[in-house]
Amino acid sequence: MFLFVCLVGIWMGGCQTQEQKVEKLIKQLRDQNEEVRWDAGYALGQIGKDAVPALVQALQDQNSQVRGSAAVALGEIREEAVDAVPTLIQALKDQDAKVRANAAMALGEIGTPEAIKAVEGEVSALIQALQDQDAKVRFAAAYALGEIGEGAVNAVPALIQALQDEHVRGNAAMALGQIGTSEALKAAVPVLIKVLQDPDAEGRFRSIVARILGEIDTPDALKAVEEYQSRQ
Repeated sequence: MFLFVCLVGIWMGGCQTQEQKVEKLIKQLRDQNEEVRWDAGYALGQIGKDAVPALVQALQDQNSQVRGSAAVALGEIREEAVDAVPTLIQALKDQDAKVRANAAMALGEIGTPEAIKAVEGEVSALIQALQDQDAKVRFAAAYALGEIGEGAVNAVPALIQALQDEHVRGNAAMALGQIGTSEALKAAVPVLIKVLQDPDAEGRFRSIVARILGEIDTPDALKAVEEYQSRQ
């Protein structure tokens, strides 16, 4: 009975092996529709370690959209994508800014010492990426700087400026908190307070800022958090 059901499933396009699923999703990374590409990347990320070899190959594809989507998917897999670290490090030199930013974000998410060390060497490039015309590049750059942590201290002024960018400010605020040096945090406080007091700022974003200000623990920061909480 099972064999019959499986044969029917194959005839209807189902009952695929994991390898077949991965192959199909890799092809979808080439789709002209961005939503299809992102859905495929997410699905590959959910498959996990079994998708890593195919994604490593996709990082070397001639199509920059495929390379960028592959990097995002590897980041979703996190530490189980450790075998992709050498290829992601190479992708930090990609000609396409979006691929470079996605590779940096993926290395941060994988989080091994080798991965983080590689991204630390790209701080200057990531600071430049915060000015990119593509919002997705800016978003990924801010995230990657946060994953670097204290090693990205030189990015603090650019991240403070990025708090004014509606597409990036959530990642920028979190990055400032993750960098965590007293100099970085104190420099960020006035801008973070201003964001916290902005009634037009998105609620989830303000809650992130409130948490960061609470961790900074200066009198001005704590006062702003208390005022914010009293209004909730």
